Amino acid sequence: MALTAAEERSYATAKVDPELAKYATDKALADIQASVFWHQQGKTTMRGAVRRAPKVTTLDAASTPLRASVTDCADSTGQKEVETATGREVPYQGPRRHVVTSTAVRPAGGAWQFLTYVIERDRTC
Repeated sequence: MALTAAEERSYATAKVDPELAKYATDKALADIQASVFWHQQGKTTMRGAVRRAPKVTTLDAASTPLRASVTDCADSTGQKEVETATGREVPYQGPRRHVVTSTAVRPAGGAWQFLTYVIERDRTC
C-alpha cells in the first residue's frame, strides 16, 4: 500500500515524506504529521516494517467522490523505535497488533486518498 510506504519513510527519517500528501489528506495526514513531530521531539525514528492486512469493509459507489471504509490489522512486531543519535532501541510494552479503521475517498478521475486513519490501541487483531 502506497500510504504505508510513505508513512514508514516518514517515521524512518522523522521527516514527513513528500509523497505522503498523495495518499493521505485531512485528519489522516494531520495525525501522521503529528506522529512524525512526536518522533522529532523525542529524537527517535522507527526501523523495520509494519505488516498489514487491509480489507474494504464498505464501498459507497453512489457517493461523489467514491467513499470506502477500510479495516486493517497493523502488526508492528517487525518494527522498533530507536534513538536517532545512538541507534539504541527504545523499550516497548504492550500489544504489537492493532485494528486500524480508515475512510478513503476517490474523486472522479483521481486516486484514492485516506481521510481518516485511526489506530485503535484498545483493539488487537
